[in-house]
Amino acid sequence: MQYSEFISSLNERQLEAVESDSQYTRVIAGAGSGKTRVLTYRIAYLISELNVRPWKILAITFTNKVANEMKNRVVKIVPDAEKDLTIKTFHSFAAYFLRQEIHYLNYPSNFTILDEEDQTKIVKDIAAEDGYKKSDPIVKKTIAYIGKCKLREKYPEDIHIDHEKFEDEKICLDFYDRYEQIKARQYALDFDDLLLRANQILESFPAVRAKWQDRIDHILIDEFQDTNDTEDKLVRLLLKSTSHLYVVGDPDQTIYTWRGANQGIIMDLDKKFKGVNTVILDRNYRSTQNILDSANKLIAHNKLRVPKDLYTENNKGHEIVVRGADSSTSEAEYVAREIKVLKEVQHYKYSDIVILYRSNYITLEFEKALMAKQIPYVIYGGMKFYQRAEIKDVLAYFRLINNQKDDISFERIINTPKRGIGETAVNKIKKGAISHNLSLYEYVCEDYAVDECPIKAINALRQMVKRINIARDEINKDEETFSKILEDLISDIGYYDHLLLDEDGEDRLQNVKSLFEDLRHYLKSNPESTFDEYLQNVALVSAQDDMVEGEKVTLMTVHTAKGLEYPVVFIVKFNQGVFPSNRALEEGGFTAIEEERRLAYVAFTRAKERLYITYSHGFSYVVKSDLTESMFLAESGNAVIQKPTSRNSYRDSYSNSSPKKKYGYIFDDFDKKNDEIIFDDIPSSEPFAEEKTNDVDDWKVGDICIHQKFGKGIVTSLEGDGIIVVNFESEGEKTLLGSHKMISKGNK
Repeated sequence: MQYSEFISSLNERQLEAVESDSQYTRVIAGAGSGKTRVLTYRIAYLISELNVRPWKILAITFTNKVANEMKNRVVKIVPDAEKDLTIKTFHSFAAYFLRQEIHYLNYPSNFTILDEEDQTKIVKDIAAEDGYKKSDPIVKKTIAYIGKCKLREKYPEDIHIDHEKFEDEKICLDFYDRYEQIKARQYALDFDDLLLRANQILESFPAVRAKWQDRIDHILIDEFQDTNDTEDKLVRLLLKSTSHLYVVGDPDQTIYTWRGANQGIIMDLDKKFKGVNTVILDRNYRSTQNILDSANKLIAHNKLRVPKDLYTENNKGHEIVVRGADSSTSEAEYVAREIKVLKEVQHYKYSDIVILYRSNYITLEFEKALMAKQIPYVIYGGMKFYQRAEIKDVLAYFRLINNQKDDISFERIINTPKRGIGETAVNKIKKGAISHNLSLYEYVCEDYAVDECPIKAINALRQMVKRINIARDEINKDEETFSKILEDLISDIGYYDHLLLDEDGEDRLQNVKSLFEDLRHYLKSNPESTFDEYLQNVALVSAQDDMVEGEKVTLMTVHTAKGLEYPVVFIVKFNQGVFPSNRALEEGGFTAIEEERRLAYVAFTRAKERLYITYSHGFSYVVKSDLTESMFLAESGNAVIQKPTSRNSYRDSYSNSSPKKKYGYIFDDFDKKNDEIIFDDIPSSEPFAEEKTNDVDDWKVGDICIHQKFGKGIVTSLEGDGIIVVNFESEGEKTLLGSHKMISKGNK
């Protein structure tokens, strides 16, 4: 079947893009606009209609999977092209090039390509040579350092450190240098080297550059908005004066600048080349018009973009559901409840539904709500909250407060954070504990442990044990909320500093803060609960397996979701400081906010049929402030009409239609049924009324607090979830649960 028999499936803009006669063509392809189809047909058009030889075409995609799919589609149209067509990723093309040309760098053509695991092993071995443990944070720090240097096209010989920009930079550079020496001895290249060495040869050897330029007449590139400077350099080195460049991408979906993607490459293409033909694909085949209208309004606030408005010939579809809640818990419970309705009433499959969020630390409340409703789920591109290493570390400390015979927990944190205890010392301590029939915790406290094991290790562990004992004593006194006691413990042992040594330290720290936020919610909901009961609750939650085989709701970050689509999308925790992130708001400036907005735009346009956006109020321990709705809600056309209240956490609070009826729900008669959703599952009475142990639930800064033991004090701050900080006249500052039975409000 020939190309001419296929063009009937192209719309007018797609056909214009496919048949562009410009030497340089830029296709701005909006979300769901059929960019893969356009690229496929462009290649077929070149071969079947313009008689371009298949071997004179180089097509670049960003994954091997897409490359294979595209090649198969082209071959269906032009079967004779199969053997001679080159469709590769940047890295696979660079490897193909180097197999033929790397002898110019005195490397054999059978060089080895190292994957991430190989790279990590080399760095671990270097660290071990210098006395570090292979699990030491310096390993991850060095790998991240190597990646950042290569992104800037810097090898060790190009780097000179007068003053360290970060702790251990000189060590990282030393490891980097040794890493390169080991690779050179083994004639090995890592992924970054493939591009850098290809560029080096093309730049340094004009004859090689001329040969490859002569081979390629047409270069086509997919996802061009994600191209980095090194990749762009490779393309420019392959172009000759008569070459054709054809790129497809969407500046509104540039969300990987933190990984090196340079939005300016696609934005400024018309400044680098004369006569660039720009074709905008703005017809969307994925989403309903209601979803697109909101996405268009949102992204229009960005300045660094090529203007376009997506439209569809699909129907208007369901109106967007935006829900506010008075707490993170009630937000998560609403989402789980609505998923049940979608499954049981609307007959969606669980696999049709995705929950999207800005950062991984957000998942805990939603995991708990899904498990409570017996809804199976999978976290794609991440791991479940209680499986994360930092959460297991912190819970190990908690368990040791409660049980000094817990050797599993003790061994987990014996050198976390780093205490200079090597494997030999650990083995001696374990052997000594066994010989005396003691737990590890008990053994290090005994006098004879110093004689039997390295004194440095024993002293370090005794300091840790001492701090755990202090926390246990304070919890047993039941004077302060135990969340504060546990926070102080984790801070005092240096665990926060330990996390920040890691490349992903900020994200891991947010996970720990999210655990403490959950602990505070637990205390507020269970004011009479003991520390033992909290640990039991955590154990029961984290021990649950997926309840049902097969169909599962998907949870993932928006970054992970790029390129995917789902019939039903929930965008959760759509709060200022969360989405957009605090880091973008406080440190990133204009460009960071624009990237956050692009990220939200990507989230919106993953939805095919139904889009839900949820947010919550209340104090956030992670953000360290009271939560408010995201600025992106109003920007996307969802105007505030009512704030959520504790009387009904699930009441609609935003709308881009009339206040009376919105998103298919009757606002003034909440418990009514309508054609879309049945609300029988939602209780009409207050669903989250909490048992109080005193009559005070309205503490304010400046209030007089009377404690049965500490006496009189003044409330100095409110930390959310009913937790107050009081400065007592005789005892100083204490952090308390506002509903604690031992306190009451005094007269000013």
